[in-house]
Amino acid sequence: MNTTKIMAALAIGVGALAAAGAANAYSGRVKSACKPDFYKFCPSYKPDTPELRSCMRSAGGNISSRCLDALADAGEIPRKYHSSQRGKKK
Repeated sequence: MNTTKIMAALAIGVGALAAAGAANAYSGRVKSACKPDFYKFCPSYKPDTPELRSCMRSAGGNISSRCLDALADAGEIPRKYHSSQRGKKK
């Protein structure tokens, strides 16, 4: 699966959650697993904001496997798109 498809999947999943508002804030597991990615790719954005979600969407295929696992487990991205990235990013 190529990076464009993964970024599209992230855009759909994260975009839908951003539209739903704060009621769908990142889970504790996602926050913990993705914290290094948040700081690496989006250090100037506050947690649980549409801006952070947009920034993470822009990071696309660069997001760590740990973060992608947590996002997939939380139903925020389709697992089928994430599974194609296993072994590429740690």
